[in-house]
Amino acid sequence: MRILNKRMPYLLRKIRKARWNPELRNELGPFEERDCPADCIADLNTTECKLSLWEVQDDRSNLQDVIIALATNADHLSNLDYAMVPRDRIGEIASVEETEGKTPHSEANRNWHRDLVGLSGRKLIDIAVVIFSTGELGRVSEKEVTRLIRKAIDEQTLDATRMKVAM
Repeated sequence: MRILNKRMPYLLRKIRKARWNPELRNELGPFEERDCPADCIADLNTTECKLSLWEVQDDRSNLQDVIIALATNADHLSNLDYAMVPRDRIGEIASVEETEGKTPHSEANRNWHRDLVGLSGRKLIDIAVVIFSTGELGRVSEKEVTRLIRKAIDEQTLDATRMKVAM
């Protein structure tokens, strides 16, 4: 009997990439294996014990839409740094709920916004450790962010009147 490897979606969080550099483990540490630099926590700001994340499909087919949603909710255009981890790694720590996002990208808001709920300080640290230890870090250049937004405006997949960022 052959067991198929079921692929899992990812959870993505916008970060400041310099805070999550694995080399900081030695530079600022030493940190234990199940720990991370305290500065990482600054990228995991919560509201009402909830942390906003975005679900990225396992084939990453919606990654650009998630990037557009995050970028158009920012105050200015810049590089967009993010960390992605398999959803099941985060699901072991906290409950993941489907929620409506609040960006100019309606489809992304409806389909891919998630909240981690009922978070404690300990759980937040555990999430930071998982992201720091196993997260896939990515960066989308400001030029590419601008191109993606313009394309989405041309295709009318986002509400340009709700954008915080000026084009």
